[in-house]
Amino acid sequence: MQVRSHRRQDVARALAWLAGFSATALLVVPKGLSVFAALMLVATLVALPEVWRPGRDPVPRAVKGLASAAFVVLAISALSMWASGASLAALDNPSRCLLLPWCAWLAWVTRVRISCLWYGALAGLLLAFVLSIAETWSGAPRAGGEANPIVFANAALVLLVVAVFARPARIGFSMQLLLAVVVALAVVAITLSGSRGALPGLGLVLLMLFVGGTPERRWRRLAMVTGVFAVLFAALWTVPWLSTQFRLDQVHADVSGYAHDQVDQPISARMGLLSVAWDAFRSAPLTGVGVGGFAQRVDDSRYCQQAPRHFCGLEHAHNDLAQWGATMGIGGIAALLLLYWVPLMIATGQVRRLKPDVPVGAGWTAGMLVAVYLISGLTQSMFSHALSTSAYVVIVGLLLGGALALMSPPDGPQKRS
Repeated sequence: MQVRSHRRQDVARALAWLAGFSATALLVVPKGLSVFAALMLVATLVALPEVWRPGRDPVPRAVKGLASAAFVVLAISALSMWASGASLAALDNPSRCLLLPWCAWLAWVTRVRISCLWYGALAGLLLAFVLSIAETWSGAPRAGGEANPIVFANAALVLLVVAVFARPARIGFSMQLLLAVVVALAVVAITLSGSRGALPGLGLVLLMLFVGGTPERRWRRLAMVTGVFAVLFAALWTVPWLSTQFRLDQVHADVSGYAHDQVDQPISARMGLLSVAWDAFRSAPLTGVGVGGFAQRVDDSRYCQQAPRHFCGLEHAHNDLAQWGATMGIGGIAALLLLYWVPLMIATGQVRRLKPDVPVGAGWTAGMLVAVYLISGLTQSMFSHALSTSAYVVIVGLLLGGALALMSPPDGPQKRS
């Protein structure tokens, strides 16, 4: 009986490893996460008997905390849907938050190694690089992996975070060379996507990569990174191809056009959307205009009173805080902050308990992903896209669950977290 239990555990762990690998390796592939979903479901069915094994500790409090946060998000979204009369389709993205505790539980119960995510991220970045090069050569103005270029860039940024911070802790020339290649692959993919919203997150990752770690020579590294950022920033504004690719040459005209209600360019459109979101929030601060109701507010805005424009077809505010506040009011803002805060607090606790010598590991990676989503959410609606939402809940869940397994012994009673 004991042998059968160990075999079942090994099978569940192998399936969970393959699921984690596919989640990052196929992230930039259309419907790539469907492979993860199938493997995760099978792994869960195989691992379920482990829950009732004698001597098994209860589910850690951290997993229960993630479940509570996910249910709060879903409950507030469902209440908003019911109050506004929206269809069940409005709950598509919010319901994906349930994957956050599910993935954490699966990683904890199977004790899967987070190396699955790291190896998958390396493969995923290589695939993103190849796709972006192929699309550019085929004449596409912006690489998007047959999807939205913004979502494609966000996916590449997520893979970069995993590739950098979930790596083995060893330091040597081979690892430094690999990191240089990984950063180059991500930079090329993001550059060819033309997404400016991914640049702040990319800067944060590079800053932590070069400055984080032991304090020796930290100020020297900080000065070096500052110089590199200054050169890159100058290149973005002065190199014609880069300026055109990121549409920086249009910034002045774009901002000036907004003063005359011209909202057909990226920056002026975002400013117009923030204005619509603020008006929607002020009209109903407690409840918002309802999940799925923001598109109608855009269509009813003063910007769409004349001839139809591209702006009038936009369905979200390109800012997570504005989007959740406009559609779900104060409750939506609280739910969004909870979706960030709970994983971040768990990750912080894990880093403190494991005390890694270098800023790598499951806790560090999960914390960095939350930080990247926070920054990116200032100019994009990260949770309005299915892929970005799924990437957050799946990868953060697996990372936090994997760290929980590291903090407990492999056999016998497990520590509660």
